[in-house]
Amino acid sequence: MAKVRMSALVLSACLAVASFQAPLWAQAPTFTVLYSFTGGADGANPSTAIIVRDARGNLYGTTQFGADITCNVSLHPGCGSVFRLDTAGNLTVLHTFEGGAQGLASSGLVRDGNGNLYGTAGGGLGHGFVFEVAKNRAYTELYKFEGSPDGDLPTGSLSRDAAGNLYGMTLLGGGSNDPMCPNGQGCGTVFELGPTGRYEVLYSFRNNADGAEPNSLIRDSAGNLFGVTSQGGKGCVPVSGCGTIFKLHTSGKKTVLHSFTGGKDGSTPSGGLVLDSAGNLYGIASAGGDLACPYNGGAGCGVVFKLDTKGVERVMHAFHGGPDGNVPVSVTLDAAGNLYGTTQSGPYKNTCGTVFKLDALGKLTNLHNIAGGAEGCGPVGSLVRDAAGNLYGATVLGGYFGNPNICPHGCGTVFKIKP
Repeated sequence: MAKVRMSALVLSACLAVASFQAPLWAQAPTFTVLYSFTGGADGANPSTAIIVRDARGNLYGTTQFGADITCNVSLHPGCGSVFRLDTAGNLTVLHTFEGGAQGLASSGLVRDGNGNLYGTAGGGLGHGFVFEVAKNRAYTELYKFEGSPDGDLPTGSLSRDAAGNLYGMTLLGGGSNDPMCPNGQGCGTVFELGPTGRYEVLYSFRNNADGAEPNSLIRDSAGNLFGVTSQGGKGCVPVSGCGTIFKLHTSGKKTVLHSFTGGKDGSTPSGGLVLDSAGNLYGIASAGGDLACPYNGGAGCGVVFKLDTKGVERVMHAFHGGPDGNVPVSVTLDAAGNLYGTTQSGPYKNTCGTVFKLDALGKLTNLHNIAGGAEGCGPVGSLVRDAAGNLYGATVLGGYFGNPNICPHGCGTVFKIKP
């Protein structure tokens, strides 16, 4: 059965506040819900990964559940969909997942110059798939994972180069027999899939100290890959480790650039890394930072970090669980060096998340408090920013509550913030 990973904060604290209204002082840019999923043929609960935007302003993404509700390979009805949302708010389902044969929608998408979409699906009754949805909506299974040594449960969004090679990760598998690896199933892999179907494991995480559970991957212009692992590493009190930032050179050599300690530097990195023109990396850790933060189980409310080209990590902002919220999700970078992101909860613990801007000097501005109810609850994935500065994102819950058998806490939304 496929593993579906959702934050406990999204499924607990955020759910109880459907009618909460953000305080007046938090209102600023215009927040608009572009679409509310119904849990029917359109799907339910957008995936915990990035939404893609094309030159015409259409948005593309995946839902985790709903669509074909006869598919029931998880605890929720339906196996999800691939969708397109146009600028008028019309949603088109490009593909409906069918479960055992096709897995369970689990990732964001990458789009090529011809309009074809690529993504990954969770196991269903297996170990996961890489798929293509062509511009004409034809679905093709490009690769089927076997668990070991090729990997198990693909995660995060794929990266694609100019030659059509796809790069991605699996959460588990890879052949490691380290008992400290999650569930004893291996610590995960980084892989390459060529346009002709050639599959290669570029790196198998060897043991927990090496890093475990990779969940983010980007590629620079030279072909080097950078990513994070949410567990493993050295110098952290928890037995499973607090996570790492790594570089995989084109030669296949892997370097740990930073091992999180679980203190002020953060813990449990997740979400997508971003790379600036100077080679600096930016990302988030969902815990650590301010350990006096009263939320997130006392593990700290998370940080936004910068890792420079010398491997020095600097915390740009540590969340405190007050007006700035807590548990960041991911960040997006603009040309001026400003970062845009979301948190799963805040301000304080009784709201459904925030949208924020963090400038290059570390000044944080709260752009919007997501109020629950029709606005949605629990933002997921990275924000997408257009040339006019508008931001686009999704929430996993809230929105439409009229289908409690499919999504009792709301089916999720796609939103826009106009500055």
